[in-house]
Amino acid sequence: MITHINVTQPYNWAMVQAFLARRAIAGVETSGPLSYARYFDERPFYSEYTCLESALPSSWFCATYDPDLARFTVELRLHSQACADAVLANITRVLDAHQDMPVINKALLNAGFAPDSLTHGIRLPATWSPFEALVRAIVGQQISVTGAVNILNRWVGDIRSDEPVTGISASSRALQQLHFPNPHEIAAFDTSSLPMPKARQLTLNVAGTFAQNNALSTVDNVQALLALKGIGPWTVNYVLMRGLSVPDVFLHNDLVVKNQLKHLASFSPISPELASPWQSYVCIQLWEHANT
Repeated sequence: MITHINVTQPYNWAMVQAFLARRAIAGVETSGPLSYARYFDERPFYSEYTCLESALPSSWFCATYDPDLARFTVELRLHSQACADAVLANITRVLDAHQDMPVINKALLNAGFAPDSLTHGIRLPATWSPFEALVRAIVGQQISVTGAVNILNRWVGDIRSDEPVTGISASSRALQQLHFPNPHEIAAFDTSSLPMPKARQLTLNVAGTFAQNNALSTVDNVQALLALKGIGPWTVNYVLMRGLSVPDVFLHNDLVVKNQLKHLASFSPISPELASPWQSYVCIQLWEHANT
């Protein structure tokens, strides 16, 4: 199936691509100069799959940006076309393709950013699911993005290689199951070999167990993560921002955000609350300032 996602302009594909490429998990996703592709589990997008206990082979998509036509061309490989609209909506969310840029720019100006300091076509690129955002946030605590991705590359590979095989060879199953692990797999996997503190290893398993019983598809369920040991406000807000694409989240405790607010205070003080309901984009703008 080939379809298209129209993109509101201006659109800063370079910043979206950089976010996706830097965090790409080997074997799960790739990000080229004008494209983003990944394998995914189709079952969460189609209610009739909920009764299936066994996993389906991974589905796949590739979204290729055409700046001249202001759209993505999306190639989809699905088991059921019935979930196509839901999958496309999630791809649109991940790429943040449909935002009203004049409204967001006005919000950033209200917050105190100078007009010439705004990132042209700023976007909020996202992770594929709230659960994936949660796992990434836990693994990435107090280490670099590169370090976190290295751990995830190793871990996802280990989970896949340890899967039970029924009726087909291990190599064939590995080729079929390429999406990010689900909560059951994370909850059940032995995390003791991961290069991180033991408390963080246990938090991953606890988070997997929680997500099995509480779909992280609502703000309330994500907020409920605060009751789990090892999960604090920064992690919850990160999941809201990157996993649910909530536009009005501000990460007050983020080190880069705090440093940028302090840096700008003397000549262009920023008041994030004045950008509401677009405070997430204040965070993105501050991170962009830190990267330039």
